[in-house]
Amino acid sequence: MSSGMDRVVDVLDRVERFPVEIMPEYCVRLRHRASTCTRCTDACPVGAITWDEGPRIDRDKCAGCGICATACPTAALEATAPTNDEMLAQIQQIVEKQGWVAFACAQAQEGAGDNCLTVNCLGRLDDGLLVSAVGFGARAVWLIDSACASCPKAAGHRAAEVMAHRANALLEAFGVETRVEFRQDVPAGSSGAGQGVSRRGLFKVLTRETVRVGEIAVGQPKNGSGAGAPPAQKKGELPKALPSSRVLLLAALQRLGVPAVAGLAGEKGASFARFQLGEGCTGCQMCAFFCPTGALSRVVDGNRVGLAFRVSHCVNCGLCRDLCYRGAALMYDEVDLNKVLTMAVDWCFAQEMDAEPWKRGPSDTVLREIAGVTGA
Repeated sequence: MSSGMDRVVDVLDRVERFPVEIMPEYCVRLRHRASTCTRCTDACPVGAITWDEGPRIDRDKCAGCGICATACPTAALEATAPTNDEMLAQIQQIVEKQGWVAFACAQAQEGAGDNCLTVNCLGRLDDGLLVSAVGFGARAVWLIDSACASCPKAAGHRAAEVMAHRANALLEAFGVETRVEFRQDVPAGSSGAGQGVSRRGLFKVLTRETVRVGEIAVGQPKNGSGAGAPPAQKKGELPKALPSSRVLLLAALQRLGVPAVAGLAGEKGASFARFQLGEGCTGCQMCAFFCPTGALSRVVDGNRVGLAFRVSHCVNCGLCRDLCYRGAALMYDEVDLNKVLTMAVDWCFAQEMDAEPWKRGPSDTVLREIAGVTGA
């Protein structure tokens, strides 16, 4: 009897979708031992995450909040219950019905009403989802935090504050008046159809958005500008991928249109960063080899070796800076939003040198053809 029950429990455990998916191949600490990243372990409010040759989540301890997925800068941790795509579909349909969207955990929703979109924790909401709500036309985006003060997962509110700040900085840069706001409840007089999201409706929205976010994921926007799809992974290369939060954020920013100001000045740890090579660069190109998102690519032009950098794909994980033994990988907070939107490529070359054959990446001409970049 006991063994039979154990089998039943095992089947149910496999069927039930765990709130976070681990893809260790994108973990910067696993990619290179010089990485100093501890964001997921620092963010977890219950100590469920440990690192032993890769991130590990103790399922018995895990609260299912999803804060770790928001904190992870790469695709190593992705929220799955629901996924970002599923949440995106719900957000769009709610905005289309009532013109605004409010997020609340189950505890806060009890006093806020049925018009809120329930999330495991406000800290699970990343800037891609928040900006997407405004991109879909939301006149207001509210985070209902009435239950946060008494919640043992206080880290959730702190994580939500960081993402709301980043989203609002982007909205301001695009000249959008709507802001992400924290509230104790939904304002009196707000009306709407509530969640009422049917499975058929979700499928329609997901279908409508698949092409857009798919194009962003490979770096190929509809207008044909900017960088193209990165070269396919070859033998001896490490996998590269954008996290779903960045894919949604790029798609959302394109919906907002042309930025009111080109420059976005961030702060340490912001989502975007600008890369530059310092004088100490030897042209080893190891930063490009280990980059988890493909923001850095190897370039060889004659006797010059260097890098192609896409600011749109940079998640500011800091791995390039951590592993450069010469201190030549320089990161700056201010970025050009026009380059983010067009996914443009900047070319960074080291000092002129004769590159060893084993150090050579694709030729400059080939890389430009792949990236769809023309001109000098």
